[in-house]
Amino acid sequence: MKIKFTHIILFIITLIMVNGCERDDICIDEITPRLVIRFYNNDNQIETKNANLVSIRFVGIENDSIQLSSSDSIAVPLKVTENLTQYILTINNNDGSINRDTLTVNYERDDVFVGRSCGFKIIFNNTSHTLQTGSENWILNIESTTQTIDNENNAHVKIFH
Repeated sequence: MKIKFTHIILFIITLIMVNGCERDDICIDEITPRLVIRFYNNDNQIETKNANLVSIRFVGIENDSIQLSSSDSIAVPLKVTENLTQYILTINNNDGSINRDTLTVNYERDDVFVGRSCGFKIIFNNTSHTLQTGSENWILNIESTTQTIDNENNAHVKIFH
């Protein structure tokens, strides 16, 4: 039986096409982590305390806010194109009045390649948190729990109110 030259070429082309196909990957790895904020009772600082948050607004981004309800923790995204994110946290006081505090988060960004299916994620290093002080702050104190934000497993910032 003779093997024709065209059969060999057809076999090679088929082999190249089969090996050239990409797998259908699904990203199951962790993505860029959000900032996890946990609220604590200022009088008993080991006890969590729900905050009656109305909203969190991102400074510098028009019409971008998250509407919330009473909770002892939240996870909010950080800006991935800048080294600073500011949030205005609005709380509903017991007397029905609204109070706003500004939290600033500074950080350095580190792009980490996760894989073909996920691409890159950003790790936030050397984080620091500051609170804009005023006479009517509902946030009484803040505490950083880590300088690196690389997952959402634990709180990164403690807010005492």
